[in-house]
Amino acid sequence: MTAIVCVNHNWAIGQNGKLLFRIPADLRRFRKLTTGCFRRRAVLMGRKTFESIGRPLNGRKNMVLSRNPAYDPRWPNVTVLHSLAEARAAAKKRVCLIGGAELYAALLDDCDRAFVTQVDCDCAFFNADAFFPNLDQRPGWRRVRAGPWQTYKNLKYRFCEYKNTGEGL
Repeated sequence: MTAIVCVNHNWAIGQNGKLLFRIPADLRRFRKLTTGCFRRRAVLMGRKTFESIGRPLNGRKNMVLSRNPAYDPRWPNVTVLHSLAEARAAAKKRVCLIGGAELYAALLDDCDRAFVTQVDCDCAFFNADAFFPNLDQRPGWRRVRAGPWQTYKNLKYRFCEYKNTGEGL
């Protein structure tokens, strides 16, 4: 499983169910990573993340984790899972974990890598309420790639890749 996330320097990812940033290059990278080059990928997300998107992601199998056994979003190409055990069983190598914060926290160490867009912004004007675990301080994780800093409007960002070495488990 692979985690994909966009964070600020405090590893914040969201506020009131919305992403903190909408950077076109990050969205293109997300699409490329979650659709794969030639094979269809699956995305795994929590119910709140799914509902914030408002629809299934095209070209991908959508798996949604909900604690509510009656939850049925009534969309084709959406599989509802009801436990972390079900999510782990369904999460094969080609699954991308895309949020939210609770699911990242619960399943991050089941991932072998994480693609992280780091935005150099303390965003004091945001009251972020959703965070991704800090991989720079998490045992067993190390950054293996950090791209050059780029700019979109007044935001500085870069694409990084982290690998789970398994040493922290």
